[in-house]
Amino acid sequence: MEINYEVTEEDYIKFNIYHAKDSGSHKRAYNIMKYWISILCGAVIFFVGPSLYKQPKIYWGIIAIIFILIWIIRFPKTYKKLIKKSAKDMLKDGDNSSMICKNTMIIEENDIKVINEHSTEITSKEGIKDIKIYDDMILIYLSGFTAHIVPTRYLTEETREELLGKLEL
Repeated sequence: MEINYEVTEEDYIKFNIYHAKDSGSHKRAYNIMKYWISILCGAVIFFVGPSLYKQPKIYWGIIAIIFILIWIIRFPKTYKKLIKKSAKDMLKDGDNSSMICKNTMIIEENDIKVINEHSTEITSKEGIKDIKIYDDMILIYLSGFTAHIVPTRYLTEETREELLGKLEL
């Protein structure tokens, strides 16, 4: 089976967002930043406000609670923007033409070849650690953070099913 596709900068950014949602270490960091930092900052607001400005604690308690709620509600969008910015910055560092390019994936009996104008990578099917399927891409993980990105816009329903069938471990 042979599939031709192109990985764009937008695909790479989406891969990073999906990876962050699925990664255990990212989830822990996300929860710490979403909940613990908001609670810590709220506590600082609650305790510093009344002593610094000589105002009632109830006033600063309400401000602290509003701050915590706004932080928790807005944080998912902020975190997504942070991941996008980080991915764009990584792409700007150095030459990434071997990642953001046209690829040909050839799936044979026991291995997968990914060929582009800069390299040819051959991976044994046993080297596949995981396969994640999304509406807009299929991620074939070779390690905890390395994956072949296959955008589904280049696949018909039949080729998508055939690809997934050939990748079954």
